[in-house]
Amino acid sequence: MSNNHTLVAFVKTTYHFFPNLLSWINTIKDPRDTAKTNYPLKDLILVGLLLFIFKLGARRQIKFRLNDPILIKNLQCVFQYKSEKMSHGDTLNELLCKINPDNLSNIRILMIRRALRMKCFEKYRFLDKYYLLVIDGTGHLCFSKRHCDQCLKKKLKNGEIIYYHPVLEAKLILPFGMALSLETEFIENTDPSASRQDCELKACYRLLPRIKSRFPQLKICIVLDSLFANQQIIGMAEKYNWKYIINFKSGSIPTIAQEFEALLPLQPENKLTYRQKDICQDYKWVTEIEHEGHLVNVLSCHETKKNEAPKKFVWLTNLNVTQKNCFIIGNEGGRKRWKIENEGFNMQKNGGYNLEHAYSSNVLAVKNFYLLLQIAHIIAQFMEYGLLGKKVIRKVYGSVRNVAYKLLEEFKSAFLDNSAIDCLNKKIWVSFDTQ
Repeated sequence: MSNNHTLVAFVKTTYHFFPNLLSWINTIKDPRDTAKTNYPLKDLILVGLLLFIFKLGARRQIKFRLNDPILIKNLQCVFQYKSEKMSHGDTLNELLCKINPDNLSNIRILMIRRALRMKCFEKYRFLDKYYLLVIDGTGHLCFSKRHCDQCLKKKLKNGEIIYYHPVLEAKLILPFGMALSLETEFIENTDPSASRQDCELKACYRLLPRIKSRFPQLKICIVLDSLFANQQIIGMAEKYNWKYIINFKSGSIPTIAQEFEALLPLQPENKLTYRQKDICQDYKWVTEIEHEGHLVNVLSCHETKKNEAPKKFVWLTNLNVTQKNCFIIGNEGGRKRWKIENEGFNMQKNGGYNLEHAYSSNVLAVKNFYLLLQIAHIIAQFMEYGLLGKKVIRKVYGSVRNVAYKLLEEFKSAFLDNSAIDCLNKKIWVSFDTQ
């Protein structure tokens, strides 16, 4: 393996999958007085992406870890970085305080659309037809004192009051592990006259129409927690011609739970037992339960595993459940919801991206830093599952976090000249490491 293998993989990945990334960034209107600026907007956005790609963990680390002459020369050569020195983290923050987050959100949309047009994920579709979109909320920032007017407020059991900023994420989940951010809805109190705080459910009502408007033709199967098991979510999914798999608890919609138990003995043919080594899964389902004008299918799975307590899973779905696909709907659909936690939120919180760190105190900048993190994570995953490969990462780097550290090291030591760039511009074939 060459001394600059990681750097080459990163540049080739960016050039191959997102060749228009820099031009997309250039479409953002600079809100500053350009006569009084030292760093172009594109340079600062690029530095913001590198903050997360290199997993620096804090804005102030830009000054201490990126202010390197060879790194700057490489940025100039590879990404048309115009500045002669590295910007300060505060300069980046000042810009992000003034930019509408929709600009960075649109770049993320363009990245996902580009990957879809390249048919990168076509052979990994759920049931060979649908793109699996998992929607779930997570904590972002938390403060002991009110941070801004949009803060949500919660009183803990010990009497302590916290102020926090959660988000609702829609991630495109692929069976081999990639979790790509497709859309974000920030959960915040924007209406001072509202009697109740904003919440995940309200955010979902805002998020789903936006996904439909930005991906109108995409065949989607949304996967949701039991919190979202209600008539309005089901109605929106059917209106948009989407499929849905919603985790179901009897208390969510009691009438459906009662109908399921009553009709189950009347459909004895709707069952399947799957055994593999120490695991046994018993599937049962009831089709076409009427609920407020919608026909809903209910699929249950009772799982027993050696030396473990039995588990039961129940899902609502509008997919046609059969003996041929019930196992896939349950295991490759409904139970993939945990992927957004592990490959998504957990990686971004504990894998070096430092999601829960307050990169700024400004409301707009907080959102922009969050979106830069999502874009950086998309690029990193294409590199990690593509040109590097998970097997190589485990064997050579030891961990995904070490890939970022090695990349930064190579940016500072391996100078890329014009001849090297010509080689990097050559067309390549990339296949994903799905093991």
